[in-house]
Amino acid sequence: MTDCQHCHKPMKPAAANMLCANCRETYWKLIHQLGHVQLPTLRSIMLRQAHIGPTGHTPNKGNAPLPIDTHAQDLIAESEAWLAEQAGKIRAAYAAYDWRKAWYAIISNKHTILAMSTAADDYANLQHIIRRNEQALTPEAELIILGTCQNCHSMLTGTPEAESVTCQGCHMEWAVPAIKAARDERLWQIQITGTPSDAAKELKRYGLTVSRNLISQWLKRGKLSHATPTEHKRQYTFNLGELAALLDCHR
Repeated sequence: MTDCQHCHKPMKPAAANMLCANCRETYWKLIHQLGHVQLPTLRSIMLRQAHIGPTGHTPNKGNAPLPIDTHAQDLIAESEAWLAEQAGKIRAAYAAYDWRKAWYAIISNKHTILAMSTAADDYANLQHIIRRNEQALTPEAELIILGTCQNCHSMLTGTPEAESVTCQGCHMEWAVPAIKAARDERLWQIQITGTPSDAAKELKRYGLTVSRNLISQWLKRGKLSHATPTEHKRQYTFNLGELAALLDCHR
């Protein structure tokens, strides 16, 4: 019995490419997601953000440069490069295909792709690409504050389900659980003045869901020792760390 090179769980029987059945299934789903959903959507976003024609005063009556979303371009380039590399492993000539033909070549050769000796590394690289694309395609309102980059101290945002996050400042990748743990410690240094509803909304930005009614109950029961009333009715100065800790105990 050997361990899967990706999830490190024992697998039986041993697979030639050292990926367990679950990892192979997820790997294949991500390949479909990349070519069927993410790349077409990223390209559509880029095209919608570009417009042809003058955008201001142009004395020579020429066209203004296209305001292309360079971040989307980078994501597209990285995604297409991965597809080209995998297609090239099937047959060298496939590496020159455009992204859609490369993707079709890949999904038409499932057994070959999953049996590659490099499948574990290819899968890990694809996961990284998928996560970056997913964050870019997620509406900002649905992103939460995961924490702060431990390298450049930039704010890290992502989806609530994210397992890792890449800093947009220094491009380092971090494990979300560790980032969240550090974030929760720093919440003790953050105060907000407002109503229980305001406090609930602020916590939601960090991916912590609590109702204003529950916060009001904590106030009535004297559980919020750090909360101090203000001169305004129903407004308090709350400590976010205390609220987060109580919420954790309440679950």
